[in-house]
Amino acid sequence: MKAISEKLISEIIKPVVLFSLLILIMIFTCGVQGKETTGSEFAERMFSRLDSTLMNLDAYDRDNLKRFNSLKEKVGQGKSDEEKYILYGVLYNEYKTLSADSALKYIRLAQDLAEKNNNARWLAECKIRQSFVMAASGLLKEALEVVAGLSGSQLDRETRLEYYGQMVYLYSHLGNFSIKSNLSKSYYNKEKLYKDSIAAIITPQDKDYLWFMGWKYVGSDNKTEKEKLIRQLRSDLETSELDSRQEAMAAYMLSRLLSENGHNDEARAYMAASAIADLRSSNRDIASLEELANEMFKQGDIIRAYNYLNAGIRASVQYPNRVRMAGQLQAFDEISRAYQQRLTKQEKRTRTFLIIVAILSVILLAVIVVLIKSVRTIRAKERSLNEANKKLNINMTELSKAHDEIESVNKALNELNERLKKSNEKLSEANYIKEEYLGYVFALCSNYIKKHEDFRKSLQVKLKMKKYDEIAKMADTSGVAKEQLKEFYHSFDSIFLNIYPNFIEDFNTLLQPEEQIHPKEGELLNTELRIYALVRLGINDSVKIAEFLHCSPQTVYNNRFRVRNKSHIAKEDFVETVKVLGRFKP
Repeated sequence: MKAISEKLISEIIKPVVLFSLLILIMIFTCGVQGKETTGSEFAERMFSRLDSTLMNLDAYDRDNLKRFNSLKEKVGQGKSDEEKYILYGVLYNEYKTLSADSALKYIRLAQDLAEKNNNARWLAECKIRQSFVMAASGLLKEALEVVAGLSGSQLDRETRLEYYGQMVYLYSHLGNFSIKSNLSKSYYNKEKLYKDSIAAIITPQDKDYLWFMGWKYVGSDNKTEKEKLIRQLRSDLETSELDSRQEAMAAYMLSRLLSENGHNDEARAYMAASAIADLRSSNRDIASLEELANEMFKQGDIIRAYNYLNAGIRASVQYPNRVRMAGQLQAFDEISRAYQQRLTKQEKRTRTFLIIVAILSVILLAVIVVLIKSVRTIRAKERSLNEANKKLNINMTELSKAHDEIESVNKALNELNERLKKSNEKLSEANYIKEEYLGYVFALCSNYIKKHEDFRKSLQVKLKMKKYDEIAKMADTSGVAKEQLKEFYHSFDSIFLNIYPNFIEDFNTLLQPEEQIHPKEGELLNTELRIYALVRLGINDSVKIAEFLHCSPQTVYNNRFRVRNKSHIAKEDFVETVKVLGRFKP
């Protein structure tokens, strides 16, 4: 009855379960459709790390500000003008992509020291740095005016490198800002000239060597040099923590070179790595986020494209970077529209799911009501059968006891039959052995009687002929006895191996491999095997075995002891194991 009730409930629940599974599959499918893939495992790992970095951005900013504040405290600790100038330069480097106002503040302080010390190199460095901050803020005309009076030929190599690098940065921004005008091409040509100037003087020992050499080959067809730079940049970034602007620049350049050489997935991964390093170093002048957002948009990953571009715009507003913001806002409009369309579709799906869930809830409620009624009916029927089940259980218990008793008797009979079978086998074997050896003994006795009669007749003849020397020679029986004993052993060996043909092979399985016993050529059994052959026949007494083999009991004992030591089984079990070796061959 219980099985019937469970089957009934199962039949009622089946449609509901199937319908619920259908809804879950639809929801899961919707969730899968909302998550686009971004390429290789390495790329996805970098994007996940970037997503995590964006969530913890405030913590990185707090840590960096603490570090900046500790640098500020060092400025007022009785330093020389040169030490102060160096510290102002360090603070400028920290703030130049985080806060334009703070960066300009330290440039002015450094400039005051330069004017005070009438240091032309310091003054040139301050102008170059001021130009960078203005260019980064979108004040491109003012940035150009600041460095208008500088000439690379008048600067030392290190300052000249910084100057050329700033001019590349400035003309790149001017070209981007005037992309729709005729001036754009002119600005990009000047950018290229300054890149060539850098390539002419930079050495591998300079910190930005790979960065500038990368720009030299970006856009060129020289794949060999690009691959060489890719290997070097990969090596540098292999153990990188991705927490400095230098690492951000290296990852950005590697991404650009990989993209041009057709390694698109890896290029996106290193662009994400560049964004991570920028964000962790509190850099607000982030080009990587904008480029990455555009790439994600092309790949169909609207959510990440929107998040990355939104983060890039937020950074540009905080700096503020007018040039970069203008480009980001153009892309943001298109991405934002796609994002809103996606949200609208998701809202529609959500409403559909809510309606389906409501319908499902009504159905489930109806099923619950039906189940309650069904369960009550089933329980009433179960109560009516309980008494019958109890009586049946009593009968089953009695039958079970009777069955157990029958099984016990059968088991005892089986054991008795097994013992009887073994006894019959032993009796059969014993009878067979007796028959074999009885015939052997009769034949042996008859043979010896015949030989004795022949010997007696031969002796009488020689006595009559008075051949006393030959009689004396015949009387020497040692040779005869030895030959007869050898013949006796051969006969015994033959009949024993006829009964137990596998005895030698089975006996050797009891011995260690290197200690196994094999008769010599022409022998059936040797002394050691013959001793244990007698043991197999039931003769275990060493004295009786010695009498049978015509040797001393000590010899028998020594042979038995030596063979037992060669065994790989317990010595106390050796004899009993030998007694059951092999099967006789009737």
